[in-house]
Amino acid sequence: MGRGMILAAALAAFLVLSPAAGACGRPHHGDLNGLAFGGHGELRLAEDREEGVSNPEWFSVGSVNGFILARLHPRIDAAVEGGWDRAADDFTLERAELGFRITSRTQAHAGIFLAPLGRTNLSHDAPSYDFAERSLVATQLIGVPLAQLGAGVRRSDPARAGRRVSYEVDLVTGYDDGLITDSPGGTRIPRGRNNYGDKNGFPAIAWRVALGSSSESEIGLSGESGQYNKTELDGVQVDDGRWVHIVAADWTGSIAGFGLSGEAAYAAIDVPPGLRPLFAERQWGASVEVTRTLFDPLLGRWRGSCLTAALRADAVDFDREVLGDSRSRLSASLNIHSRPMAVIRVGWYYEIRRDRFNNPTPLAGVTFTAATYF
Repeated sequence: MGRGMILAAALAAFLVLSPAAGACGRPHHGDLNGLAFGGHGELRLAEDREEGVSNPEWFSVGSVNGFILARLHPRIDAAVEGGWDRAADDFTLERAELGFRITSRTQAHAGIFLAPLGRTNLSHDAPSYDFAERSLVATQLIGVPLAQLGAGVRRSDPARAGRRVSYEVDLVTGYDDGLITDSPGGTRIPRGRNNYGDKNGFPAIAWRVALGSSSESEIGLSGESGQYNKTELDGVQVDDGRWVHIVAADWTGSIAGFGLSGEAAYAAIDVPPGLRPLFAERQWGASVEVTRTLFDPLLGRWRGSCLTAALRADAVDFDREVLGDSRSRLSASLNIHSRPMAVIRVGWYYEIRRDRFNNPTPLAGVTFTAATYF
């Protein structure tokens, strides 16, 4: 059996197993007032070229995810979610969380959960996305998926006069010193992802405030600040406390039939003086996405289907003090959605990576991806 037939068979199996969408906004099996479960997966074929040299990836898994939601009491919910993600190249426990509803709109929660650092980190299911890859801001600067151990409060008010407000404030473990010690190419914040414990004993604070409307447009502002290094070793002080701060803004909406969304982030890292020539203290990135529905439905009798086109421009600068050490990318995608369960995408991208001496390395590729809930 050829690779194309294998992909088609796997996608068909996913579509047969896919449940209907539920009130939680994600397709699932079971009952949200009792026990519900589900998951999603993504398959990928790609042909990449780096400096003109082909690097085919004929078959790979983009992501595999599973989740369980349980209502233990009218006011108490539990959630467990985890999976493998290509961006992290590792298994990530995204949720192991208990939530207590203080009121119908306010919830206290504790455990491991997705930090409220940008909209993408809170909602990044593969079947609901129009691109094969998430933005450079999300993967290279914030480190999506970013789950951390902690506790906090979240609240979402209903729309009033066409507006709604939501917020979340958490104390979490934060990033660790892997952003330097595990980053031979310079400061890389995602290398400091850690969600199993606080390695320096000092919590970070993470927060997000969002203003939205009933038409699904939203503007959000979020941030996280915390100490990332150990200051004592065997009772001896070995360093001063060093902090990492990230502020992110995100937005989504529509204008003249075009969907618009984007994300921007700025990071400040306190690097030890002896490492500053090689490790950046300031980083930033931004992305802008434009989508357009071309046919809805795609075929007259295929209800729930649509054909969309999407274009994204994004860039990250890993060191504001040097001319290079950056990445910029342009991506395009044509997508067949079977809402809300599955998507098939044909994509193209062109990227330029620059080292610290500003030497460019061009990359380009085409991708074929299929993602679905199951």
